[in-house]
Amino acid sequence: MILVLFLWNGILVAYGEIALKSDFVRRRYVGKLMKNISIGLRNEGLNFKIKHRWSRILVEIDDIDKAINILSRIFGISYFSPYIYVSLSQLEDFIFQNCKNFLNGINTFAIRVRRSGQHNFTSKDLEAKLGAIVKEKTGLKVSLDNPERTIYIEVRDSECYIYFDKFSGLNGVPLGTSGRVVCLVSGGIDSPVATWLMMKRGCPVSILYADMNDNARFKKVIDVSRKISNWHLGETMNLYSYDHFKWLQNIMGRSGKYTCILCKIMMYKVAAYLAKSLGAWAIVTGESLGQVASQTHDNLMVLSSFSEIPLIRPLISYDKEEIISLSKKLGLYEYAIYKDNYISHNIDCWARPKHVTTKADPETTSKLLLELDFNNFINECIKSIKVINF
Repeated sequence: MILVLFLWNGILVAYGEIALKSDFVRRRYVGKLMKNISIGLRNEGLNFKIKHRWSRILVEIDDIDKAINILSRIFGISYFSPYIYVSLSQLEDFIFQNCKNFLNGINTFAIRVRRSGQHNFTSKDLEAKLGAIVKEKTGLKVSLDNPERTIYIEVRDSECYIYFDKFSGLNGVPLGTSGRVVCLVSGGIDSPVATWLMMKRGCPVSILYADMNDNARFKKVIDVSRKISNWHLGETMNLYSYDHFKWLQNIMGRSGKYTCILCKIMMYKVAAYLAKSLGAWAIVTGESLGQVASQTHDNLMVLSSFSEIPLIRPLISYDKEEIISLSKKLGLYEYAIYKDNYISHNIDCWARPKHVTTKADPETTSKLLLELDFNNFINECIKSIKVINF
């Protein structure tokens, strides 16, 4: 909740991991972060000015609430805070005149100062001086360990930025600072979370859905793609689908306990083709080690051997409860479990056999692919790839 006191001058944006990069990389990352912020604000029709000062990005804007909503969806931000600007020469008088207003209704306070530039005082000196002014004016107690309200002041040469609330950002690195990936997204819980985690590491995503002629799954993928696009600020994001149904029909009942393995191999092959056509460097899946029978280490090793480009599994070490928890936090969980009168409640895969191999054999897998005319079907699947307007 924003402390509403004054007309804010703008929002101060801090970044974390970016500051650890080399000078060249940091400049590139900061430039991309500023571009993503600008695109997000511009898409909402907001008027703003943005500049980089020291290790902060300053966004001068009138509509603080809308800007906060946008900044909360941009990767690479550590925290952001609405600020008031005053000059250093006015700082003491400003604190004296206004401290009762911004400390109203509380009993303890603290002042935290960050300073850079040439001054004849230290940050601690300024904290003590301003704290004494506030105590004299309000009679409130200083609590450095557990204050009810903290006054943050950043002094940069002769400029001062005062703020009270720190809104947590998404952290990570700016979207677009890493290469594009193709994410295999189904109607379940795992794959959307895996997609989000790759975006957090700077990867723009293109989503690929293996259409199994299941309206429930398809609607979920449409909805989850819309949700994911809320974070995909600064880069283009497309949703693709292809006809996976015919391949499933072909292998169901003919490949026995290898059905899930052959199903996944087709997905990987089509995803690899799409990735190459888009200039993407990897395929992303929601697989987690040992979560289900088809995701044993033996099966994942065999599956990986059939992909000619890198396979990334961000959830490989997550357990189901951790994935569900993150899915709920991101607001993705509701799309995976919702039910309504227009959609089948059964979203389990209709092609899954009763028994699934947990130790796939590479030679057996290759033999089955040959017997089931895999090469012909992969050409048909690739031809069926299309863009979905979501």
